Amino acid sequence: MDLTDIYCPITTPFIEQEVATDKLAENLEKWNATDLAGYVMLGSTGEAVYLTKAEKIEILKAARFQVTGNKTLIFGTGHESTSETIEFTKQVADFGVDAVVVVTPHYYKSHMVEDHFYNHFLAVADNSPVPVILYNVPKFTNVNINSSVVKNLTSHQNILGIKDSTDKMSQLTELLKLDASNLCTHWE
Repeated sequence: MDLTDIYCPITTPFIEQEVATDKLAENLEKWNATDLAGYVMLGSTGEAVYLTKAEKIEILKAARFQVTGNKTLIFGTGHESTSETIEFTKQVADFGVDAVVVVTPHYYKSHMVEDHFYNHFLAVADNSPVPVILYNVPKFTNVNINSSVVKNLTSHQNILGIKDSTDKMSQLTELLKLDASNLCTHWE
């Protein structure tokens, strides 16, 4: 899978606090007419932390119906629990997503050290039927995957890249210097 093109982070539309899958379908139909390579759903922009599992599946079903042809569908599956992340990743893979984006677990911040991140992402990648994209968003999680962890994960054949939303330019520079032909990086 090539991530060198443009992938749009998709918002989740609501009407009166209910997920509006009909509006999502309308939006995707319009975006399908563009040159976008694909969509990233249920990251921070998609408000994943506020959605129930049932709502997430409802969104995925609506999106999978609309996202066809040459558009790539990347779907957020990260949870605090590694086993829950793996379970949800397998579930969405059954609906035909092309890849998943997995945010860092972060609730027990003081215990989230390099080994914990490494073991979490390694377990997810080992058990995911689709490629995994690491998601580092310290402004929301208050934890950071440093470049040494990313470097140690780059050899895994099922880790496709990283969506890094850190504001640390030195870290982004380190990521860009990694010798990882299978790793595509993105930052905001």
